[in-house]
Amino acid sequence: MRAPGTLLKKAETLSEIKKAEGEIRKMKEAAANERDRIAREARREALELQERLRREADERAAVILRKAEDELAKEREAILARGRREAEALKAAGARNVDVAAELVGRRFEGALDA
Repeated sequence: MRAPGTLLKKAETLSEIKKAEGEIRKMKEAAANERDRIAREARREALELQERLRREADERAAVILRKAEDELAKEREAILARGRREAEALKAAGARNVDVAAELVGRRFEGALDA
């Protein structure tokens, strides 16, 4: 025979177990939802960070490119200026040579006439 109240205690215990299982299930669902929320937030933050770093890299690249273009323009102008100076020097030397050559031809021509 069963002790009085044993059936009631079993029913109460079973009810408490089911209640605890329900609470555990709710806590697991809440934890899973929180995990998913944190994962979504972390992905969003990672994408924002990636985008910010990409923009910063693009800005730095643009600055470096502008600086390189400026340096190339200065170097190009220096090369052109040097070339212009050399061309002027050659032109002046050529003009002197023309004068000397004309004088030499003139003397030879006079010498040929005198001969």
